[in-house]
Amino acid sequence: MQQDRQLSYNTPIIIGAGQYVERLHTLSEPPFSCPMQLAATACQAAIIDAGVTAGEIDTIAVIRLFSDTAKAWASPFGGSNNPPESVAQRIGAKPTHRIYSDTGGREPLALMVEMFQAIARGEKQLVLLVGAEAIASQRFALRNGFALGWAEQFDALLDNREYRKRFAAKEEVSSGLRLPVHYYALIENSQAHRMGHDLQQHRLHMARMLAPFSQVAAANPYSQAPVAYTAQELAEPSPDNYPISLPYSKRLIAQDSVNQSAALLLTSVGTARRLGVDPRQWLFLGGYAAGVDQYLSLREDPGCSLAMRQVLTAALERAEATCTDMDFIDIYSCFPCAVQAACDVLDLPTHGSRPLTVTGGLPFFGGPGNNYSMHALAEVATRLRGHQASGLVTANGGMLSKHAAAVLTTDPARARRIDWSRFDDPSLDCTAIPARAFCHDAHSGNILSYTVAVQRERADLGIVLAETPAGERFLASSIDPAITAAMLHSSPIGRGITVHRAAEQRVFRFQD
Repeated sequence: MQQDRQLSYNTPIIIGAGQYVERLHTLSEPPFSCPMQLAATACQAAIIDAGVTAGEIDTIAVIRLFSDTAKAWASPFGGSNNPPESVAQRIGAKPTHRIYSDTGGREPLALMVEMFQAIARGEKQLVLLVGAEAIASQRFALRNGFALGWAEQFDALLDNREYRKRFAAKEEVSSGLRLPVHYYALIENSQAHRMGHDLQQHRLHMARMLAPFSQVAAANPYSQAPVAYTAQELAEPSPDNYPISLPYSKRLIAQDSVNQSAALLLTSVGTARRLGVDPRQWLFLGGYAAGVDQYLSLREDPGCSLAMRQVLTAALERAEATCTDMDFIDIYSCFPCAVQAACDVLDLPTHGSRPLTVTGGLPFFGGPGNNYSMHALAEVATRLRGHQASGLVTANGGMLSKHAAAVLTTDPARARRIDWSRFDDPSLDCTAIPARAFCHDAHSGNILSYTVAVQRERADLGIVLAETPAGERFLASSIDPAITAAMLHSSPIGRGITVHRAAEQRVFRFQD
C-alpha cells in the first residue's frame, strides 16, 4: 500500500474488465442481440467489476465493427450511427467524449494507450473502452430469413475515425488477393518453405501449434465454441474442416461468426482513490510499442514482418523485461503464421510447453472482428490481480502489417518507470524497413510464395508472388485446372514462370 501512495496521482491504470458471449446453439430461439446490446452487457460487467457507477464515465470509446469496416461483413439490418452513444443509453452513462475507432486488430491496444495518455494529461477522468460483434446473429438471421432492425440514430457529437489508409497494394488486390486469408496463406507458405516442410508436414506443424490453443479455449467460459481438438483433428480435412486457401482449412484460422464483447475501465490513480477502487484492482502499463510494415508483396522476406520484430522487441525493452519475466502471454493468432512469426521474434516454443494464449485464440475462443485483443487485455487483467505479476499482449492488423504490443503489470515499481509527462507518441518509425520495387510489366520470374484460393461455384484460383531477375516483385494468377492441381500437389516455390495479360489480369504458366 505504501508503494501505491508513491505513485503520481495522474498515473493511468485499468480498474475494471468485463466480457460476454452469447452462444446461439445453446438457445431454443436466438435472441438476435445487436452488437451494441452485447457491448453494453460487457460494459455493465466491467463497471460492476470496478465498483464504480456509469454516471462517473466521461468518455466511451468503441472499437470499429467489422460491419463498418468492409463490405464482406456489412450488416443488412442496419446499425448505430453513433456506437458510443448507443452504449451510453443502455448503461445510463452521459459521456462528454465519444470515440469510434479506426480499424484493425491492434486498435484495442492503441486506443487503450491513447486514453492512458489523455488520462495522464488530465483530459479524461474515467474512460470506458468496449467492442463487440454479433456476426453469428447476423448470419443466422440471413440464413433463416429473419428481418432484424438494428438501426439507431443519435445527434450526439462523435469522434468518428473512419479507416482511410490502404494496407494492401492495388496490385495485390487486382491479382485476386481479396480476403485476408489469401495474404496470410502467402506468408504461411513462405514460412513452410523456409522450414523445409511439404504440405502435409506443415499442416501437422500448424495443427500441433494450435491444438494447445483449443484446450485453453475449451476451459474459457467466454469462448464462442469451447471445444478441445487434437492435432490430428485440426490437420485432417473433413466436412467441418474444409479447405479455404492453401494451406488453410477452416479450423486453423480466425472464426469471425461470433457474438462476443469485452470492455475495460481506465482511470488515474488519483481518481481511483477518490472513487474508492481497491488498489488490488489496479493494473499498470509497463511498456508499449506500435509500428507499421511495408505492403506484403514488397517485403524482403514475405514470411515475416520486420515491423513486428521491432515492435515486440521495443515493448519489452521499454518495460525492462523479457519473455521469461512474463507470467501470461497472449500472441495474436488470426492465422498460424502470425503466431509463428511472433514466436520467432520472442524465442518462444511452438509445441505447447508454454501457453501462448490466455483466451484460446481467434480460431477457437473466437475472432470478434477488430476487438479480439480487448478480450486478451480483459483476461490478462483478471488473471494478474492479486499477484506480483506481468503479462504480454500482442496484436496485429492488416496483412501482418499493423503491430502493437503491451506489457501489463501489477507492480507499481514498473509503472513508475514511465514518465507520463514525456510519454508522447509510442509508435516506432518503421519507414526505414526495406521495400522491393513493384514491376508492372513483368514477363517472367521465379515464385517466392503461393496459394490456391478455393472458390465456390468457380474454378479454384492459383495466386503467386514472384520476383523478376532484377529483383522486382509482381503477382499473377491462374484458373487453369492443371496448374492449380500441380500447386495443390507440391510447392511451386522457386519455379520459373512466364506471364501474359488477359482481361486486365496477369496470368502465369510454369516454364518447365
